[in-house]
Amino acid sequence: MNILGFDTCFPALTVAAGRGLGVQGGRVALRCEPMTTGHAERLIPLISELLDQIELRIDEIDRIAITAGPGSFTGTRIGIAAARALKLARNIPVVSFSSLQAIALSPVITPLTGEDIAVAVDAHRGEAYVELFEGAQRHSVKPPHALSLDNLASMARGRPVVAVGTAADTLALAIDRAGGQARVQPGVQFPDMAAAIARASKTEPVTGAIEPLYLRPPDAKPQEDKTLPRVGA
Repeated sequence: MNILGFDTCFPALTVAAGRGLGVQGGRVALRCEPMTTGHAERLIPLISELLDQIELRIDEIDRIAITAGPGSFTGTRIGIAAARALKLARNIPVVSFSSLQAIALSPVITPLTGEDIAVAVDAHRGEAYVELFEGAQRHSVKPPHALSLDNLASMARGRPVVAVGTAADTLALAIDRAGGQARVQPGVQFPDMAAAIARASKTEPVTGAIEPLYLRPPDAKPQEDKTLPRVGA
């Protein structure tokens, strides 16, 4: 199976392309480019570069894997818009992950027997985006939430936790203070889209519209009483 995957939710652009996934001799190309802005301008050129690297044409893609949030409001919209365009233009099925699950899928994370994986990403404004996963199969056991930093310990379910993400230290400390067990595995911050496209080959595509997972309203809001009247109104 040939799968293209990309994440635009965080301060990095991550794209993976896989040719012949699941068969001997399959190839995967992966790139993660840190950036706070510019995802929209860089996404399509980067996709083209990776497809060229593994000698794959866009019309040979069998499936697309994307992250639908949470994360940057603008970044989430960019990724979903690109997936919708490719789905419409090429009739390519789409598999959608939360951005937090795409982090949890990374094989770099090494949970011990009986440990859950807790992904916590700094959401600013005194909050973190968090999701809890069963450690062995990486299935979500508590869906994504935007929680205040004071309430992070509520994500644990009475099992030991390995915490990853930009707010992993804060999460682990909160769990420890609440009487639980938590440790931090550093160095895991962005979605692993190579792992995501591997999972996407065994996951049913979205049947309806691709819905964003914002979890909270955007930080930027239009000013009230600042609109101009329409001509002739």
